[in-house]
Amino acid sequence: MPELRILLELRDWALDLSQWPQKIMWAAMAVLGGLLAGLIISRVIVSAGRKIALGSTDPNRQSADHVLIDTLAVIIRALVVLASVAFAADIMGFYHIEDARNLALATIKGVSILIAIWALGAWISLRIRRFGDRVAGGAHPGGQTLFIFLASLMRFGALAIGLIAALQQFGFPIASLVAVIGAAGLAIALALQDTLKAVASGVIIAVFRPYRIGDFVRVANEEGTVVDITPFTTVLATVDNREIVVTNDKAWGGVMTNFTSRGRRRLELVFPVSYEADLDHAIALIRETAEADPRVEIEPPVWVKVAELADWSVDIRLRAWCRTEHYVDLRGDLIKSIKQAFDRSGIVIPYPHQVQVEKFSPVPEET
Repeated sequence: MPELRILLELRDWALDLSQWPQKIMWAAMAVLGGLLAGLIISRVIVSAGRKIALGSTDPNRQSADHVLIDTLAVIIRALVVLASVAFAADIMGFYHIEDARNLALATIKGVSILIAIWALGAWISLRIRRFGDRVAGGAHPGGQTLFIFLASLMRFGALAIGLIAALQQFGFPIASLVAVIGAAGLAIALALQDTLKAVASGVIIAVFRPYRIGDFVRVANEEGTVVDITPFTTVLATVDNREIVVTNDKAWGGVMTNFTSRGRRRLELVFPVSYEADLDHAIALIRETAEADPRVEIEPPVWVKVAELADWSVDIRLRAWCRTEHYVDLRGDLIKSIKQAFDRSGIVIPYPHQVQVEKFSPVPEET
């Protein structure tokens, strides 16, 4: 009977309505439990990742690794929360738990594979860095540059392989992934031409090594000590401890000056003396002062000659060779020592003078 059917439907609706407060309570508990579980899991991942990843002593490398670990922790936390929301939706009757379970299993497998491959890549990268440190232990302090570059490539390669393996857990076949990645790679290559140029330049820099870790260089009109070379950038630390990041295409595409690649540098200084000074005596003083400093190399010998007859002085040029690491200190010390030797001998270093001439108006004659 129609009336009976309506009454039965009203009864079922009333029973469902009476269960709504209980469903809401359990759904809220599921969401809160997911939030708490996601927080705990992400904290464990961050703590464990920073202990495992990274045994590197390079603060720049550690900072980059910490960012990657924090990103993975946030993703996993979000996935746990989404799983709890799906479970709450099933409780409320809006979503079937079987679908949520299948999605959760695929997510857990994918994330586990991604973390495992990334951790393996980080471990291999660390081994490559330490092997480079041992190989270059007695050589040039930047001899491990190539190994550092290979270690960075290993990290990025492991992350890419991990992402492909993780996506496969969601039902994406490898052939389709390769095709999609190939098509996307073409579009990305067109959009990120400068980035790809930087990577290609980074490979060339790592192979030919125009500069290494620890060298003081000028690249892209910036000066500093090379502290890191990645596939994309060269990181410099300036003398006043600023960090400058130069993309590798800018470094390779311009003039590069390496101040420390050679073991020795030639110091060149100019000392002006007055026209009345005894030039032979001044030259002898400069030579004796330079040769008395133990940091000045014996070969090639010190060179001191008159360089120019300037407007108000006779310029004497000094050329001396020294170890690269002594260059800055030796330059300052020689300037000071030669100035003091000039003062003791009465040799004047002239400098331009300004003479102020006042114009007087004529006094009018008395009539």
